[in-house]
Amino acid sequence: MKNSSKTILSYILVFILSFCYVTPIVAVEDDSSETETDVIAEKKVRKEGEAPTFNDGETAILIDAGNGSVLFEKDSNKRMYPASTTKIMTALLAFEAIERGEISLTSEIEITSEMIDGLDPTGSTMSLKVGEIVSLENLLKGMLIPSGNDAACSIATAVGKSIATFVDMMNAKAQELGCVDTHFANPDGLHDDNHYTTAADMAKIARAAMQHYDFRNIVDCVHIKIPPTNMSPERYYINTNGLLSTMRYPNFAYKGATGIKTGFTQKAGNCLVSSVKRDGMEFIGVVYGGKDVANSHNGTINMFNYGFEKFTSITPVSKGDMLYDIKVKQSSGSDKLALSAKFSATVIVPKGTSPDDVKLEPKIPDSITAPVNAGDIIGTMSVTLNGQELSSFDLIAPTSVKRSFFWPVMAVGDFLWGNKVTRTIIYLIIIAAVTFIFVFIIAMYNNIKRAKRRRKNRQRKK
Repeated sequence: MKNSSKTILSYILVFILSFCYVTPIVAVEDDSSETETDVIAEKKVRKEGEAPTFNDGETAILIDAGNGSVLFEKDSNKRMYPASTTKIMTALLAFEAIERGEISLTSEIEITSEMIDGLDPTGSTMSLKVGEIVSLENLLKGMLIPSGNDAACSIATAVGKSIATFVDMMNAKAQELGCVDTHFANPDGLHDDNHYTTAADMAKIARAAMQHYDFRNIVDCVHIKIPPTNMSPERYYINTNGLLSTMRYPNFAYKGATGIKTGFTQKAGNCLVSSVKRDGMEFIGVVYGGKDVANSHNGTINMFNYGFEKFTSITPVSKGDMLYDIKVKQSSGSDKLALSAKFSATVIVPKGTSPDDVKLEPKIPDSITAPVNAGDIIGTMSVTLNGQELSSFDLIAPTSVKRSFFWPVMAVGDFLWGNKVTRTIIYLIIIAAVTFIFVFIIAMYNNIKRAKRRRKNRQRKK
């Protein structure tokens, strides 16, 4: 009986220890945790096809992730505090640094006091320690999944060499992306009166970040384990984004959700930047200023539902379609080449739009010069609807075109004919020659007539 009791107690102890081992380190979103009442607020009833509604003070936008066109918005250009959605920009700059070869996902970063000193102790964290060595990939995961402010500042220092320099990089990138009402003061999103953006600007930043494959992979994670380091045991986190699963909240999981980032401060309210991919369409949504988690999540869900109800995807151009003929100079054989689409062009349009309603507008040179290799990009084709560009894709040469054996002569001819001065001279020579021939013919004709008259006169005299 004693052995049995000991066995039962052992199992209970193991269970408790296991649970403690995998329970997430508390990751408070910025400076306040979510309460139970936040996640059980009633959803607003919305009829199918009806535009979503938002509370006073909330701003929102829904865009086509493919081309950035706005599908719905509510006060999307109003300045708002972005809270931890700021970390999307921090991650974007990190991935751009990786592309430039300045750092890699496997780079081991030693945490310094400069990186983590002075952070709000009540803010979200992955509990980094001075002297701890963590890979950039795991810092990115710790920043984007549980929203670690310490991870954000560590990444900023590693990429920008200092937080101040990195913040300058953030603002420069915002301007590059066309963000006209954005100014960053830090890489983590903790409140600063001079740290603001808009739903429209953040949608542009999120769209740029989602172009990076590894960024997509991280923000789509429901939960992660970060391996032990030299100073910490294994860490386990559940994504703060409730659209991805029911692991954190029971009511917000959304089919096809792929990211992106939550945020919260007392002054910013609840923020959610999100993405969904389904039925051949991909949307990015931003909701700022939600009074609770339910508002930001349900508002996003309503926007996504509206998007799928009102819009559809069509493919006016398929990969390989022959679309436009172009003149090929100095070629052997045909002097024309039919250009084809490098990729299929799938665009999001209002339901009821047919492929015949969209227009294809080529942007190609007047001519090209042989040789041409199969697969060479010759120009682009824009897909437009009512004057708005929906997509743009490359036009390529589907086959190779060899250069003519007589290309030097053709090149001289092309040069002479292509030069305005020589072309004018050639025109004048042609005009002079035609005029000379015309005058010569008239003169000959008159001479013949005079000769005939002289013969007739001589005959009459005889």
